[in-house]
Amino acid sequence: MTINLLSCPDEVINHIVKFLPNVKAARETCKRLNRISSPYLFPVLYISCHQLDLDVFRMVAKNPLLIGGVRELVIDDTTVPVSIPDWPTYQKMLSLPEDPDDRRDVLEMAASGNWSDCDEPKEHWELFDSILKGHHENRLARADYHALKQALPHLKRLRSLVLTNRTANDGIDDDFQEGAQSLESSSPVCKFWKRFESKRDYPVSFAPRCDWLPTGKGLLDKTPIYGMDWLDDRLTDDITPCGVPNTLAGSPAFQELASKKFFEEEINGGQDLTDWDLFLYERAERLDRANKDKLFILAREARVIHLALLVLEDQTMQSQLTEFRVDATCDVPNMDCSPGLAITVFNKQSPFPTQLARGFGATNITKFNLTLGTGLPLDIGVGDHLRGIFESMPQLEECFSSLMTYTTFPLSQPKRLSRDFV
Repeated sequence: MTINLLSCPDEVINHIVKFLPNVKAARETCKRLNRISSPYLFPVLYISCHQLDLDVFRMVAKNPLLIGGVRELVIDDTTVPVSIPDWPTYQKMLSLPEDPDDRRDVLEMAASGNWSDCDEPKEHWELFDSILKGHHENRLARADYHALKQALPHLKRLRSLVLTNRTANDGIDDDFQEGAQSLESSSPVCKFWKRFESKRDYPVSFAPRCDWLPTGKGLLDKTPIYGMDWLDDRLTDDITPCGVPNTLAGSPAFQELASKKFFEEEINGGQDLTDWDLFLYERAERLDRANKDKLFILAREARVIHLALLVLEDQTMQSQLTEFRVDATCDVPNMDCSPGLAITVFNKQSPFPTQLARGFGATNITKFNLTLGTGLPLDIGVGDHLRGIFESMPQLEECFSSLMTYTTFPLSQPKRLSRDFV
């Protein structure tokens, strides 16, 4: 007697399907195999402000069979510069010299029209532009936040929450064999970018990135940097004084240029400036003297935490989650930077430590991986905040914490604790 696959009970078919390298073909065979195999199609789901990532996330969220199989949610914090809206600007930024004086001369030539084509193919700009379209509209509308909020009730098998800023420039050389944006899984945008690059002899410039760096140097009241809309695009101050196209008129980049000129008039007049005015003026002055590497920083430190808290504070998610992880990029802008969340997320002005401790304390998380990167010397309160977060999770079994400092804190001990001080 011959027995075919469909004569087997669902439990047997399910056990077979989960070992298939690709379940797409099985889904298209019949309704029964579609029902059984669909939950294995998206075991890892990414969400970001990139339009392609959002489209895929919403498609999965609308299908109960697909979203019901998601076991790991990756919040991708990468973004793209506001200040590169068109091909001429893209050309200019590819040719910036290292020395600030030389850079100004080059950009002034570009503004006057005495400019030759750069070596970067226009197809590279078209790739960048395809990612740029809709991104900042989604960011400012908080489209990813709202999409995630709507999807949470349907993530019934979610077990792992991951925060990442890994880029398409992170590859095998960085030992990312697993985790976010690795050989194991990648976001739709990252796959799209790498697929394009695989047909070229060299990397494409301006891959989506997000530098988790402290951005409030000199700012006494750091409340603005902890909001969802904060973005420190450091190319802005260099492009705008040197002939950015009129397409930027009315944009945040041009508004900052206007503010910079206003500050110069105020200072020349001897009038007092607010803390915020001084912060922006000093930032512009620093970037005017900065080398090229520091100009290409695209930084924020808190937005990804807002989305993480949306998950951690959800009562259903609190009963499901067993793992939290930070998969940080190794594609850091310069030698002064270290991979990981900005340690300022836990300083005394930050609103997040208490919220995170409350969220983690209510979950069943047994695996915890926290990587903290570049930051100022630990100010008063950071150690207490970190200790409070760890002590809120007495159920921890595995903990890996990487702190870019030699300062240590007394922590409650889980069953297995690994601490890496670099």
